[in-house]
This record gives sequence, C-alpha cells and structure tokens, in this order.
Amino acid sequence: MTEPSPIDDRLPALAARRGSELGTSDWKLVDQETIDGFSALVDDSGPIHNDPVRAAKVAPYGGTIVQGFLMMSCLTGFAKSLRIPDDALFRLNYGFDRVRILAPVPVDTRIRGRFVLKDLVARGDDGALMTMEATIEAEGIETPAIVADWLAYLQLKPRT
Repeated sequence: MTEPSPIDDRLPALAARRGSELGTSDWKLVDQETIDGFSALVDDSGPIHNDPVRAAKVAPYGGTIVQGFLMMSCLTGFAKSLRIPDDALFRLNYGFDRVRILAPVPVDTRIRGRFVLKDLVARGDDGALMTMEATIEAEGIETPAIVADWLAYLQLKPRT
C-alpha cells in the first residue's frame, strides 16, 4: 500500500479505495463484424482474425479470435461505468505502465472490464494520477484476456 499523499485530502473517498475494486462494466459481445471493422480501421487483417474458414482449419481456437488491441480499445467504454469524483472536472487516458495479453478470445464471446484502484497521487495543485489494474474478462474463460496497469489523469476543480 502506498503512503498517504496530498491528494488524499482532496479526494478522500477515492483515496480510501486504494486496493479496492472500483467497478465492473457490462458485458459487450465481440462478433465477426466488430473484428472485421477494427481490422479495416487499423489496417491489420489476418486469417486468425478475419477468415473464419481458414482460422477453423489452422488455429486451435475453432475459428477467429479477437485482436488484443481491439479489447484494449474497449477499456475506455468499459471505464465509463466508473463514477469520477465530484471534485474532478474530467478524466483523461494517460497510458499504460504494463499490459499482458494472457488468453485468446474466440469470436462471439462477451467481454467486460474490471477495475481495481492501485494508486492515486497528486499531479500539481489541481490534478491526480490514478493507476488502475484493468482486467478484461471473457465470458466462459477462466484466465483473464488482458491485465494492464492503466493510468488516468484526473483534472480537479481549482481550489478557491
């Protein structure tokens, strides 16, 4: 556990939740149309993602699988279910310290995000950097699909 920081006085309710789950999103179905659209958007197509017939023949997953980056891009939407503190004006994606893709996720599987607050530190007088353990779970698969240390910057209301 991290030592208390000046941000604990500004965001006491959030700071008290270090080490605790912040929330779990709703499930989201990832179908072949979603996979193909993502492939077109990022110019990354391949048979393991975009050719169900070939993927069923050559891969051990029974068909196509979801791209890791597609699942990571869902984190933003999943995190919208998390309430930001009243003293925060907005939250910005600040990046990742660590990302691991642990399990393949077959097409037509539902995924969701689970978030645990790892740390919260002050950034200047009116900001905070929140580190969350973000886990993407796939329905019916015991191993998490992705585990990441995700950073979010909270812009706080100026002190008056």
